[in-house]
Amino acid sequence: MPADDPKSGLGRRLRDAGRPSIGLGLTAVGAIIALIAVAAGGGTPGSGGEDDGSPSGRSEGPAEECRTVNRRFTVRRSAKVTVNFTARRPISVTGQGTATEQLADGSGEITITATATRAATLSARARVPETATATAAARGGGRACAFADTPAEAARKARAGAVERARREAERRAGPRAEAQAKETATARAREDAQRRAEERVDQAEQERAPRLKTEAQRAAERSAADEARRRASEGSP
Repeated sequence: MPADDPKSGLGRRLRDAGRPSIGLGLTAVGAIIALIAVAAGGGTPGSGGEDDGSPSGRSEGPAEECRTVNRRFTVRRSAKVTVNFTARRPISVTGQGTATEQLADGSGEITITATATRAATLSARARVPETATATAAARGGGRACAFADTPAEAARKARAGAVERARREAERRAGPRAEAQAKETATARAREDAQRRAEERVDQAEQERAPRLKTEAQRAAERSAADEARRRASEGSP
């Protein structure tokens, strides 16, 4: 037969001896000691490295924690472009000249009116650099583990590492879209500005060139009228 438990045997002898209260007290003390022993054993193992967003069950001592992050990031990119634009504008100016000559036979005079046109194509070039910024959104995921002196510090470092990896993944996805949008915006702005500047330069060139063309056309018309008047006058016909 199995040996009697010392604690339970002592309680039974005390009850048999007529001291039941002392026996019950010793039994209660044994139960309390058993509970303390279970508590000292630590219970069930914690989930130290799980990605539950909080440190493991331990509050002190070195620990390793792992975290997983999946979130949406807004990625910003800038682009710089340079646009060249050449504006061209054809212009023409007409001049008129009049000449009078006496007829060779002295019977009268002849008057000739002639016109002449002078044309030119004006051009001006503008070169404009432009920078623009655009954003694009994408989801990124990352996982990281970290070891530190405390579970809380390890969890913080692991989460920071996971966020950084998730951010890099989102940048790989959204970065090209943001950069393309920034380049498109910068190009449109630069083209508009370059066109405006080039056309302003053409306007200025026209203001400077048109009077000279007018003078040239006028002189050419006057020479043509004089030549024609002399020819007809020498022929004696009006």
